[in-house]
Amino acid sequence: MKEQLNDPKILRNIPIFKTLTEMQLEHILKAPENRIEEYAPKKMIIREAEIGDCMYIILEGTAEVSIRGGSGNREISIATLRAGDFFGEQSILPEGSGRRNATVKAFHQIKVFRIDKKYVLLSVKRDDTVDESEEPTEINYLKLEPDEVRDTIRKLRLFKSLSYNELATIRNWTEVITVGPGDFVLKESQPGEHMYVILDGMVEVFTLDNDGKIVILATLKSGDYFGEQALMPDSKGKRSAFARTDNASRLIKIPKEYFTLVLNRDSELAKELKKVHEAQKQKLKNIQQS
Repeated sequence: MKEQLNDPKILRNIPIFKTLTEMQLEHILKAPENRIEEYAPKKMIIREAEIGDCMYIILEGTAEVSIRGGSGNREISIATLRAGDFFGEQSILPEGSGRRNATVKAFHQIKVFRIDKKYVLLSVKRDDTVDESEEPTEINYLKLEPDEVRDTIRKLRLFKSLSYNELATIRNWTEVITVGPGDFVLKESQPGEHMYVILDGMVEVFTLDNDGKIVILATLKSGDYFGEQALMPDSKGKRSAFARTDNASRLIKIPKEYFTLVLNRDSELAKELKKVHEAQKQKLKNIQQS
C-alpha cells in the first residue's frame, strides 16, 4: 500500500493549488497517480531536457538544482531546495516547453510528493486576462481558436463550470478516439475511469435481461455523453451497461478527475446527476428482476 499524504496545507502553500477547495485538495492527495517517493543521496529525480510528466513537492530533505552550460557543457549548480519547496511544474504548465529546464538530484536522503501532470493542469489559475470574480463570457472565448473538441464541450451543461484556462488547454486533458462500427466502448461490470462525449457517429447503450436478450437503454448521437454513471461518487466504479457504436464514431475521452472537478464546483449539477443515477439504477434493477 502506498504511503499517503494527509495534510492539504502542504498543497495550499503552492501557488498553483492556492484557489482549490479543501475537497479538491484532498482529491489530489488521494489520487492513485500521486504518491510519496524517496530518493537516496545523489539520486536523479528529474533530468534536464527530458519530457515532463509531473511535479514534486519536497516533504523532507534537500535537493540540488543544476543546469548544463559553460565550456565543456559542464553541470553548474544553481540552487538548493528544501522542505516546502517545489519543482518540475514549469515543463508541464500550458505555456511551458514540455521539457525539463534543469536537473534535480537528491542532496541528502529526500522524501517528495509526486503530482501527475493532469492534476497540475486541473489546478492552474485562469488566464491573467480573465477576471476571477466573474464567470467566463463569450467575449473571453473569442480569444480562442475554433476547436471541435472545445466547441462540443462548451455546449454541454455538464461542463459549464470549466474555466477559461481549462478550455484553452482542453487538448491536454482530453483524447479523441475513433471507434469502428459495432465496436464496444464500454462493457458491463468493467471499472470506469473515463466518460465520453460523441463528436460524430452513434452509440447504442444496452443491457441484458435474465434471458440474455438485449434491452436498449438509449441511442446517442453527436453532442450526447455517456459513461459518467460509473464515475459518480456513490457508484461502485463499475460500468452498469454496455455501449457499442452503430457506425464508425469519434469520441472525446474525458478522465474521471475532470468529471469529479465539475461535480465539486456545481452542486446543482451534482444533485441532478445523482437523481439520474438513482433512476438508472432502479431501471436496471427492474430489468434484471423481470
